Amino acid sequence: MEDDAERTSHAGRASSWLAVTVITLGFAIGGVGLCLGPMWPLFWMGAAVCVLGGILLLAFQVFRDVVLDAPRAPYRQAGTDASPPQRQAVAEAPRAPYRQTGTETSE
Repeated sequence: MEDDAERTSHAGRASSWLAVTVITLGFAIGGVGLCLGPMWPLFWMGAAVCVLGGILLLAFQVFRDVVLDAPRAPYRQAGTDASPPQRQAVAEAPRAPYRQTGTETSE
């Protein structure tokens, strides 16, 4: 288990970041194509770059970039069996009726 923890990180692999960068670049190209007219060939070129990035995501098996952390129990302290703090019921004060301001008519 320690070997897995040493090999994993929250940063991800470089190949995963390459695929995400390609998709982001394709999205930017398509966005510029829509803002400039729209220029449909530029938009579709951006869409094609996004599809290429999706293929890279699948080829690089990006979804296997998983951080293997030990399970956490945030409310347990060493040697105790503490449970999460309980919510206390709060009595609500009666609310005043809704009144619109500025639209009343004077009589």
